[in-house]
Amino acid sequence: MEKKNTILIGTLLVLMACGVWILQTPRAGARAEQVQVSFGGETMGTTYQVQLAQVSLAAEELQALEVKVALELLAVNQAMSTYMPESEISRFNRGGTEPFQVSLRFQEVLRRSFEIYEQTHEAFDPTLGPLINLWGFGEAGSMGVAPSAEAIASVMKEVGMSMLTLSGDELTKNEAGIEINLSAIAKGYGVDRVAGVLKAEGFDNIYVEIGGELYCEGVNGAGMPWRIGIQVPAMNAQEKAMQVISLENRGLATSGDYRNYVVDDAGLRHHILDPRTGYPAKHTLASVSVLAEDCMTADAVATALFVMGTEEGWAWLEGQEGLEALFIDRDGDSYRNTATPGFEDVMIAVP
Repeated sequence: MEKKNTILIGTLLVLMACGVWILQTPRAGARAEQVQVSFGGETMGTTYQVQLAQVSLAAEELQALEVKVALELLAVNQAMSTYMPESEISRFNRGGTEPFQVSLRFQEVLRRSFEIYEQTHEAFDPTLGPLINLWGFGEAGSMGVAPSAEAIASVMKEVGMSMLTLSGDELTKNEAGIEINLSAIAKGYGVDRVAGVLKAEGFDNIYVEIGGELYCEGVNGAGMPWRIGIQVPAMNAQEKAMQVISLENRGLATSGDYRNYVVDDAGLRHHILDPRTGYPAKHTLASVSVLAEDCMTADAVATALFVMGTEEGWAWLEGQEGLEALFIDRDGDSYRNTATPGFEDVMIAVP
């Protein structure tokens, strides 16, 4: 799954500045009073981090929790990672038009994908797999040259969720060449699944982040809502925060053109493709951050809004409930921020 690290993953820096970052690993058999504990690792081609606040855990309890989270992430990967040859999505993509049985996790993401595909008027479309590969952002990497208009037009004949049918646990495609790539929604879903594991274990104050997409609930170690930094959307930025927000009981995801791009003989091109044209989205928007009740929705909607651009995206948001966004457009050598009222409400500082 592609890397889209558009939130300041160095939230640690923000928390340290607030004086509340505390990480203590208790000795085996010991129970230490902790303001905050943290663990993480690698998943989906990027990294993940979990923080728990206002907790007291023995070493063996923490280790058991880490295993449960790792197993959940493994299950998500086995369902939807295009980089695992035997994952469900890889086997489906290789297959023909016969019905393919999909797991509950895969079903949940597909059903939400169909909904957002329709709601965004096809600006979000997970059937871009072949187009992503054609532009050099898939498993094979850059081709060293931009695809021709003819090649794009040919691939676009097999793009569109309308050519997929999900009936019960069976997924069917109309044409054998149709391929799914869920990289614009799967990390958000993974965040939600991990958050679900933590809540089922009885934790109330949680922070879960995968590749920059995240969900926060409750409070941090200082008893305050979690503080998150929105990164400056510059291709050479050194993880500098442009805006800090307060996040509680919501998911946050950002889509931008500055993290995953290719520079070769064809020039510079970013990875966010417009399903309606077959080309990288073209406008002044550098990044868009979205707040939603769950991270899966925030993840997919952030991609759709980036495809739309600020003007179209803003107009679309006016008809939606439970969604807030911050658009950051390039304006010469600086940036222009446009935030919905609900997003403005959570802004607490500019570093």
